[in-house]
Amino acid sequence: MAELLDMGKYAAFIWPSYGVSLMVIGGFIVWSLRRRHKARALLRQIEAVEKPAVGS
Repeated sequence: MAELLDMGKYAAFIWPSYGVSLMVIGGFIVWSLRRRHKARALLRQIEAVEKPAVGS
């Protein structure tokens, strides 16, 4: 396991790139979930305003 984690002289570049990549992916997940929440709220609002009349 230690051999897998030891990247030799490239570790200073590899591990920070993994960290940055995880932060970016995590940011996209959070951003997507927030956008989804806002879109669903807007959809509920639009549906409430545009309800068809009964018997139409």
